[in-house]
Amino acid sequence: MPKEKLNRKRKHEPKPEEDVEYQIDAPKQKFRPFDQQAQAEEEHLSQILFGGAQTFLQCLEEAEQEAGPSQTNADSGVGEDDSSDSDENIRKPAWTDEDDDGIEVGQALDAQRRKLPSGGINSRNNKYSNLLKHKFQTAVGTPKWAALGKSKHTDSDSDEEILRTCGFINKTSKTTLPSTLLEFKKVKDLNCETYSEGPYINAVEFHQTSTVALVAGNGGVTSLFAVDGKRNNKLLSIAFERFPIICAKFTQNGNEAILGSRHSHLFNFDLLAAKATRYNLPQGLTQCKNFIVSPDSQFIAIAGKWGEVHILTAASKERIALLKQDSEVTALTFNPRGNLLFGHSDTSEVTVWDMNMHRVKHKFTDEGCIQGTTLAISSSNQFIAAGSAQGVVNLYGLEDVLQNKLPKPRKTILNLTTGISDLKFNPSSEILAFCSA
Repeated sequence: MPKEKLNRKRKHEPKPEEDVEYQIDAPKQKFRPFDQQAQAEEEHLSQILFGGAQTFLQCLEEAEQEAGPSQTNADSGVGEDDSSDSDENIRKPAWTDEDDDGIEVGQALDAQRRKLPSGGINSRNNKYSNLLKHKFQTAVGTPKWAALGKSKHTDSDSDEEILRTCGFINKTSKTTLPSTLLEFKKVKDLNCETYSEGPYINAVEFHQTSTVALVAGNGGVTSLFAVDGKRNNKLLSIAFERFPIICAKFTQNGNEAILGSRHSHLFNFDLLAAKATRYNLPQGLTQCKNFIVSPDSQFIAIAGKWGEVHILTAASKERIALLKQDSEVTALTFNPRGNLLFGHSDTSEVTVWDMNMHRVKHKFTDEGCIQGTTLAISSSNQFIAAGSAQGVVNLYGLEDVLQNKLPKPRKTILNLTTGISDLKFNPSSEILAFCSA
């Protein structure tokens, strides 16, 4: 009896607080034996993920073989890049269509009811995909992203990385034109979709940063085209009533185009808003047939009468300076920095103005010229070309004309016999193009 009382008291003794607060009784799970059904499920899952045990081991062996050569000894100083410089990079397609590979040229032409000259790449037994690839590379060329080139590693890689962290930009390799043979081909007319700019096209301008071109003419219509050489889709056209466009220029930032005519006002065309704004010219300036925009897009230089050059702000179109030369101004051009303005005349004299001081800095004579028509300065700031009404183009060194009043041309070009209407250097200053209207 005493023992039973003792046991009863122990049963009613309170448990410690920790056991009461944190003890959790979870239901016991029954043991599930690894039977045949579970084994089959595991094998099925392994087959889906790894393609089976044999395939999985084979993949591991292939991965180990690929990783083996690259794990070279650090003390040897020879890596994978050094040993494989002479090997050609091979890029495989990420995906191929078996149906396309099975189509031959003959089958494709019969389905399209077309005919091509027989032989060569056009052979009926040839793959149609090879024909399409050949036509694309012939018309467009191999894209840069598809060109496999070897990365250039030099001993100064670490130095270049340090320079990049200090704000320097790594110089890229410069591409130059071949000196022997230039390949070119004629493409579709730029305004082939419209031909509505007028009987005479007076202005063709290409955008600085995009593949957009502007075409304007005597009809008072200005059109923008997306240049691709194949279709040249028209982006938009805007017509100006009783305003035959004689001259048109993009601003250097590319957001606006300035349109001039023989009237005493001009139009500022906002490309982003597709809206044109009219600005009246300052007093004494009756036409805007010959003008240029400064390289920084801050100023507009307009040739006036009696040798005057009016300098306007590009933003408000207000006149801030009036320059003067002895004879009629026939051509204007800025140097790449925009601090010098060159003006040709209806005589052989070329005037140079300092844009900071707004006064004449220098004058020189264009050799053999009777009446000047055009001027152009290369983007490299090395050359200046002058065209005349007699079809002669003189090419000078820019430093020579700034230091001498009678400079000798480095080259005199006599290919044309009619007046030079336009001169243009290519961006790398390797080509000088000129034409006669």
